[in-house]
Amino acid sequence: MKKTAFLLSKCIFWGFTLFSIIAIPLSLLAFLEYYFNWDFSFIEIVKRDTLDFAKINNIGIEFWLKYTVVSMWATLIFYSVYFYTLKNFFGVFISARTFEEESLKQFIKFYKLNFVPVFIGFIGIIIQFASINKFEFDEPHFFVIIHLIVAFFLYFYLDLIRKGNNIQQENDLTI
Repeated sequence: MKKTAFLLSKCIFWGFTLFSIIAIPLSLLAFLEYYFNWDFSFIEIVKRDTLDFAKINNIGIEFWLKYTVVSMWATLIFYSVYFYTLKNFFGVFISARTFEEESLKQFIKFYKLNFVPVFIGFIGIIIQFASINKFEFDEPHFFVIIHLIVAFFLYFYLDLIRKGNNIQQENDLTI
């Protein structure tokens, strides 16, 4: 089961990274087509309700052409790093010695990485509440809650790994 989780996280990492490697340059080309009136045959600029969208043909990617393209790039890069760290996190479980200092570093890195979306989501909630004077629960808030729950469980697991690491160091010193 541990190897399955590691292989699955490795596939998710490579799949998401490959998607990011394709989506970021294509969205950059769409951004350039929109602002400089260049023409790329596989990119279509669509106007809907006074909003401009870019549609990348044959891939099914469509996004709003304003600041959201930059947030899309940041999100794709963040989740590529996130899934890489997740892969390393699951890699600890298949290693021979789980309670080593390097394993502890991987857990801490993954634990802290889960707070980045929570922090950004909290700022987004404040901005949303300040601009429209009400709170609406939507999809990005759901992802913030998921990251908060993952961080909560990782906190307890991290405590177990720290205790195991201390026991392992004491054991190594007595031998």
